[in-house]
Amino acid sequence: MEKVVAPRLELVPFKLEIVQAAIVGNDELARILGVKVPPNWLGEDIDLIQVLPGIVNILYKYPLQKEWGWGHLVIHKGDNTLIGHITLKIIPDDQGSPTGSLEFGYIIVSSYRRQGYCTEASKAMVNWAFSQPSVQTLTAGCDTDNIASKRILEKIGMQQIETRGNVLVWKLDKNKSRGDKPLEMLI
Repeated sequence: MEKVVAPRLELVPFKLEIVQAAIVGNDELARILGVKVPPNWLGEDIDLIQVLPGIVNILYKYPLQKEWGWGHLVIHKGDNTLIGHITLKIIPDDQGSPTGSLEFGYIIVSSYRRQGYCTEASKAMVNWAFSQPSVQTLTAGCDTDNIASKRILEKIGMQQIETRGNVLVWKLDKNKSRGDKPLEMLI
């Protein structure tokens, strides 16, 4: 999986070796990436030591997920800082084979929110995902009271399809919503 470039951002594949560097610590991650790494880059409420080993296990278990990585890290070009992460999780069938669907998610460091970075990164990743022949559908979820997240999902063309408890479920189909047009043309 290659880097994805957006106007203000560079999105770097969060591959196994980078996940392993993140487990060692933010200093090692900064060294590997050549960027500044804030302490809360994966979210204020996320315990990296708890989350990252599980990601390593998934990358080992599913070859295509290992090839693609666990989504992309979002690097702010202007100040060379890791500001977030876009998740693209392959949804496997019962045998572990890809189904053509990806679960999409995102997190941006709080000091970089409300500046359009998440929308910019999300558009770039949707375009990348739908450029892959095997990908047909993206799904996402957000809390019912998360207005900012709902707005981002709307901006990238997702449609709310159901509510499960306090989670809104969203979907974007490759062929129904956009055809072969890049996302910038749709929004």
